[in-house]
This record gives sequence, C-alpha cells and structure tokens, in this order.
Amino acid sequence: MKTPVKNLLWTKPVTAILGLSFLIPFAAAEAHIAFKAPVGLGVPGRRIAGGSRSMENKEHQCVSNNAHVVALVPQSNIVLTTAKNPVLFFYVPQTSAPQLELVVQDKENSQNFVKQTYKPSGQAGVVKIPVTTTSLEAGKEYRWFFSVVCNPKERSKDQEVEGSIKRINPDSQLLTKLNSATPNERVKIYADAGYWGDTTANLAQLISDHPNDQNLKNDWKELLSAQGVNLDQVTGGVVNEALVPQ
Repeated sequence: MKTPVKNLLWTKPVTAILGLSFLIPFAAAEAHIAFKAPVGLGVPGRRIAGGSRSMENKEHQCVSNNAHVVALVPQSNIVLTTAKNPVLFFYVPQTSAPQLELVVQDKENSQNFVKQTYKPSGQAGVVKIPVTTTSLEAGKEYRWFFSVVCNPKERSKDQEVEGSIKRINPDSQLLTKLNSATPNERVKIYADAGYWGDTTANLAQLISDHPNDQNLKNDWKELLSAQGVNLDQVTGGVVNEALVPQ
C-alpha cells in the first residue's frame, strides 16, 4: 500500500507468532458446499501479490522460488461477513521476512485505520488472521491490506494483497436457520447466503476441531474452487495448502 496513512502514530500494533504448516492432500470427492457469490458485487483489489522491481533481483527477494502471497477471497475482492471481528485467510509462501502486516482502513475516512503485525515462521502455508484491533460497523465497507514486509525500512519491497470487507447484519430468516443448525449446516447456510467470511471461518474451525476428517478437507478445496472464487486457477496449488493449526 502506497498511502502514507499507515504511518500515523495512533495505530495499535499487535504482535503474534504464527506457525505455518505442511500440505494436506485432498482426495476427489463430491462437493458438499455450494458458495453462491453475490451477483454484481465487485471492488478494486489484488488477490495475488505482484513483485516490485526490486524483487526481480534475487538478492532482494524474501520469498522462495518466486512464490507470491495470495488472499483467499472471492474474485470480487470483497468479503461479506456478519462478524464484528472477522477472520481473513492468506497463503504465505516460505519467507525470510521479519514481519507480516494487516491494515484495516475505513473506506470513507482513510485517516481511520488500524494495524496488526505478526512474525512468520518461515515455512509455507495458509495463515488465519483475525481482525482484533477494531470491530467492524454494520453496513460500512472497509479496505484491508495484507503485506509480507521484506524490509521495514524499504516498504517498496513488500509483497501485498488488498481488497474490501463489509459487515452485514443477518436478517431474521437467516438467524432462524442458523439458530437451529448444526456446525456443518451453518457452513452451508452461510455459503448459500454468500457470506464468504463466515463460511471460511466456520469451515476452518470444523477442520481444526476434526483434523482427520477428509470430507471437511475436501469441502475446503471445493469451496476455494467454487464459481466466483476460482482459487484453483491460481498458480502454486493454493487450494491444496493446509490450514494453520491455531
């Protein structure tokens, strides 16, 4: 992100250590979850990080094998959620970067933003990033920027992805369905309603709770490959990358 507002003094950094994990193989299986991407919804953004000029020189790269950061979001680049403190998922390649950074910014007021920083383990995998330093207001759209910070003193070397997130209060019909649903059913309900943030968060939690359930792992792969998401078309096999244990 090139905007100078990142450097305001009132940001609240949060430091954590994230472990990045190994690959999980997926067997072919029938899709159990059908994500219905909202029609006509789309915003500017970038799901796959592009390399800066400095990264073309191998001496300046902090990721291995010319790999790229990938945001696990729909092609529309906007995540719909019902959660005040949602979670986002990113594929982070093997990296020697000292820091990962998530910035969440009020779309209407670029001066109003918060920042969270993390230390990567250096291994490749899918990272779960909860939005903890702010609570999203219903009906308001926010911009997010996620970066692998290769050199904190020279941010032009960052690998960065960006998009939007919007919290929507669920209607009474959706709440009724959710209140009587099992955890597995809740994932399908959110997917059918087009809430990407809640679908991924709930499915990821199920996989964490049942790490040996191959059907859940197949569901994750199918979700990332769904029409309107199409992360199976992203190079590097991101749909096959493991969810990070929390």
